[in-house]
Amino acid sequence: MEGQQEKIDIREWTGNAVDLRDQMEARGVVEVVFEFDGGETDTFTSKLRDEFRAYELYQMGGYLDAVIGTIRKGQRS
Repeated sequence: MEGQQEKIDIREWTGNAVDLRDQMEARGVVEVVFEFDGGETDTFTSKLRDEFRAYELYQMGGYLDAVIGTIRKGQRS
């Protein structure tokens, strides 16, 4: 299949925000709000600057992944 562009699925990319550096820096993310089923909310803002940067959002993703894992583990018990 020469001459055809290879399709790249971004979901297959592995790495972290440090690998991206300035290629894909988040812009304008001032807060992240989580709304729960009961209507409660948790709001996160950057403690270092006015906006979140890619590495902070990456760390938040890791935190959320851990929280989700804990919730799912609790539901199985």
